[in-house]
Amino acid sequence: GVPLQSAARAVAIMKASSTAHINETNTSGTNPVETRFRKMETVQGDCSALVAEAASYFDRVVSALS
Repeated sequence: GVPLQSAARAVAIMKASSTAHINETNTSGTNPVETRFRKMETVQGDCSALVAEAASYFDRVVSALS
């Protein structure tokens, strides 16, 4: 099996990536000042509720692993 700390860290990375995609703040990772990549036309709005809900699911996974 995979050590629990490694699994929890992987889930935390997935959480950060997912919330960045939802907020459209994702970058390529190689250049932090680079603008978003693969931007699709979407309706602009407040996605804080969706981000919070998605983050809560990742938090539940981390707590289940602990």
